[in-house]
Amino acid sequence: MTAPAFLASFDIEDWFHAENIRTSLGASDWGALEGRVEHNTHDLLDILGDVGVKSTFFVLGWVARRYPALVRRIVDEGHEVASHTDLHKQLRSLPRREVADELTRSRESLEQVAGTPVLGVRAPNFSISDEVLDAMAAAGYWYDSSFFSLHAHGTYGRLSEDVDPDEAVLQVRPGLLELPMSRLRFGRVALPWSGGAYFRLMPYGVFRGGVARRLSRRSWFMFYLHPWELDHDEAVPPGLPYLRRVRSYAGRRRMRTDLRRLLAEFGSQRIDDTLRSRGFAPPTA
Repeated sequence: MTAPAFLASFDIEDWFHAENIRTSLGASDWGALEGRVEHNTHDLLDILGDVGVKSTFFVLGWVARRYPALVRRIVDEGHEVASHTDLHKQLRSLPRREVADELTRSRESLEQVAGTPVLGVRAPNFSISDEVLDAMAAAGYWYDSSFFSLHAHGTYGRLSEDVDPDEAVLQVRPGLLELPMSRLRFGRVALPWSGGAYFRLMPYGVFRGGVARRLSRRSWFMFYLHPWELDHDEAVPPGLPYLRRVRSYAGRRRMRTDLRRLLAEFGSQRIDDTLRSRGFAPPTA
């Protein structure tokens, strides 16, 4: 029997890519804003190396072109590089041609820098739709990890078909697998538990207990975090509303310690390796 797997994945974007604070930025030109993703991701890689685990990094094409040495370090240390699209746009709001461009350009940039095939993708803010899945399949991706079954969140995408969010892997298109974000069920109520703000806003013991509960019932747990969530020195944009400030900045000071504890207890595996170990094969070129 295959042991349950904890899959720690990281969405590699800079602080100003976060949808929650974008409207409060003083400039729309990313080049005019202080870049912090390189330093934060190196710190994240240090934590993974210290604990001795592997992970999947969903990297923006923009980040790969701007910080190629960072992407090469991710590969050199044995982690998987996957796509977080190119410019962190809300895919479900784009015309089909722009979605295809986001998916294709990001993979081309990542593969050129990383020197490895890019098989997976995660939409920014989980902004998928039926049409986005069609485009991912047409672009030749093996898997997507963007389905977050939480209707209360306005930016998350929706699918018309019946997708069981508690399954680890589902085939949603010919050749395309879907890996839903993990949640925790209490009777008829299902709570978001995958990571990100949910990890930062919960006491560590509560979150850790939920992970253990999920892994006792399901074959794996899909976790995610952004490098900026480790950065407690990041300046808050002026005028950011209170609730958005809490959602983006609360809990950051303890994230490095809590992430290290979580990885030390549950380990972590690359997504592509885990899929292969369970009998799934990537599409041929």
